[in-house]
Amino acid sequence: MGTVASRNTNDLAMVMQPAVAEFLPLCERAGLELLVYCTRRDLQEQARLFRKGRPLDAIQRRAEELDKVHQRPDLAAILMTAPPQYERRIVTHAAPGQSLHNYGLAMDCVPMVAGKPAWNDDAPAWQHYGEMAQLAGLTWAGAWLRFKEYPHVQMPDMHWRELITQATAAPHV
Repeated sequence: MGTVASRNTNDLAMVMQPAVAEFLPLCERAGLELLVYCTRRDLQEQARLFRKGRPLDAIQRRAEELDKVHQRPDLAAILMTAPPQYERRIVTHAAPGQSLHNYGLAMDCVPMVAGKPAWNDDAPAWQHYGEMAQLAGLTWAGAWLRFKEYPHVQMPDMHWRELITQATAAPHV
């Protein structure tokens, strides 16, 4: 996969595919056009995204946590060898292995309005998107209390803290 996240829903974990197979047609029937822009994300891309907006000492602390707390020196090495990112804005709180995208258990989409992505959080399409996700049995991150992530939907009751210890690399679940 390289360092570009997949947009292909077939790259999602088998356990996620039935919910997505229900969600996308639900949206279509409701007149909500979506652009799927991230399904499975590899560990190198996750490291690159995590580094955005962070000083080196914060990155080093998270690498130490991956190594010592989670017993994943391989993930710590991926984080520390990712290229520097010079953006000011933090885009994720998840380091490599700490995102359900790394396991094919999350997907990011954006509603299209008049043929263009509706990125603004106050677009009415987002509430409709969240309702459709929940109808399909997915968790919508736009309903989270902290760090709302409107494009993000994921399998419910799945936790990276359990998944990170199960393999030496992010598995295909």
